[in-house]
Amino acid sequence: MQINNSVNALNSLDLKLNALAQNVASITTTQDETKPQEVTDDLINSIIEQESTVIAYKANGNAIETQNEVLDALLNIKA
Repeated sequence: MQINNSVNALNSLDLKLNALAQNVASITTTQDETKPQEVTDDLINSIIEQESTVIAYKANGNAIETQNEVLDALLNIKA
């Protein structure tokens, strides 16, 4: 796996997270503010997807860190 793959994954996850956040924001702003908000399936799914997206984002960040550590170790062996 190359760092480019992880960076591309981070970029796509960033776009997905932004879309999910906009979805949650649009659901909450379309409701009448004087009434309690109903919890809909769309709202629940968006929140759950946000959590899994954040976990995937962290995993890709950790993969980049690991790849950098491996590269550093290989360069130290070579030197």
